[in-house]
Amino acid sequence: MIVEVNAAVRLLLASIPYYDGQVPNEPSFPYRVLRMGAGNETAERLCGTSGRADFRFYITSVGLSATAVEIVADAARSLLIDVRPVVAGRVCTPIRRESSIPIQEDRDVTAPGNNAHPMFGVDTYSFTSRKD
Repeated sequence: MIVEVNAAVRLLLASIPYYDGQVPNEPSFPYRVLRMGAGNETAERLCGTSGRADFRFYITSVGLSATAVEIVADAARSLLIDVRPVVAGRVCTPIRRESSIPIQEDRDVTAPGNNAHPMFGVDTYSFTSRKD
């Protein structure tokens, strides 16, 4: 189930470029990174079988300016907020943005060519998936 649910999220982002978990040593700015979770299954039936799973995923938006980060983050948000991932045999709730960390400078990285530190922000999204 995890593979199918995560694939449904990736499909929602298919129209925009992103790195899936790993970033190359010299990325092309601006960019976004998708990090997927494994889900948290919970039993909601008296028999104790889990029919529900809560999912979180994270998108780190990176740019050479705060404005670039805002543009990259907004493009992902517009594809995700209030959308229900489609997974065979499951019903998903609409995706919600759960939290966001402020845009900040990454002092551990220096962008090649201009010696500037890239800026980044992280959005956390969540939704629930239930057996159909």
